[in-house]
Amino acid sequence: MEVLLYGCNGDPDCEAMKAFLSNRSIAYEMRCIDADGHARQEWEDLDGQVTPVVVIDGSRIVRGMDGTRIDQFMGSVGC
Repeated sequence: MEVLLYGCNGDPDCEAMKAFLSNRSIAYEMRCIDADGHARQEWEDLDGQVTPVVVIDGSRIVRGMDGTRIDQFMGSVGC
C-alpha cells in the first residue's frame, strides 16, 4: 500500500497527521509542498486548498486531519 502525505514542515495539522500515521505503523512518503516545487504542483492538482492531504494507493484522498477517514480507508473501522 502506498501512502503519500502532502504538507508543510512545522504545520500543526501536518505534524499531527505524521504522528497519527506513525502511531498506527502506517508507512508513508512525506512530500513537503513548502520545499519541493514538484510536490507543490502535485498537491495543487489534488485541490491545493488544505494541508495535510493524504493519498492512499493513488486514488483515495483524505483532505485535512481526518483520522477517522484514514482508518476507514485502511480497514481499521467500519463505514
